[in-house]
Amino acid sequence: MTADPKLADAPAAVWQVRTHDPAETRALGATLGAIAPRGAVVLLQGDLGAGKTVIAQGVGRGLNVRGVVNSPTFVLVNEHLGGRLPMLHADLYRLDEAAEIAELVLDELAADGVLLVEWPERSAEPIAEDALRVTITPGEGPEDRTLTWEARGGRSEALLGRLRAAAESETA
Repeated sequence: MTADPKLADAPAAVWQVRTHDPAETRALGATLGAIAPRGAVVLLQGDLGAGKTVIAQGVGRGLNVRGVVNSPTFVLVNEHLGGRLPMLHADLYRLDEAAEIAELVLDELAADGVLLVEWPERSAEPIAEDALRVTITPGEGPEDRTLTWEARGGRSEALLGRLRAAAESETA
């Protein structure tokens, strides 16, 4: 994992990092899961196969949830229990109407655990006022990814600062 030197002096609300294989991406997710507070909302954005579920698997590992974490495309929301906090993993890919998304009451689901939402851009309304958005784009190599982390809200800014510090200390 390497931080993008062009963004080294960027404000704490934005952080960009490159991973070189799924294991690095999953490890970054695990770091996030280990430090995520109750009520954290993480929005996972990227093309099909970008690595959204890989990050979710890492978060699940960091939270010590039971069971397999996979994409909830056909279920819409998977609940993973047994860890430090419950993890709710939603996938909005198959939804195209605002009413369908509103019926999921994602903001309420987030209150007791950590909420991960794949394809948040499918929602016309913000999923949460305070959220950490991760945009995943392909890198130069076939498994390279660039992850751009953007915090919106004080709680997410604090989480991003802790994530960045933890990740940078692991690679130092």
